[in-house]
Amino acid sequence: MATRIGFVIILAGVALIVARAFNWVDSEAADIAATLAIVMGALAVAVGGEDQVRT
Repeated sequence: MATRIGFVIILAGVALIVARAFNWVDSEAADIAATLAIVMGALAVAVGGEDQVRT
């Protein structure tokens, strides 16, 4: 379950980067939020994958 949520968070971060690239969002906070979303999503995927390996 955490793996799916992690991938959704990563996709949200990528979508925010794309929106920033097309100047739909003009904010430095958008860059920070996108980076944090990608990192937190990657952590969720890693934790979810680790849980599946243990069981």
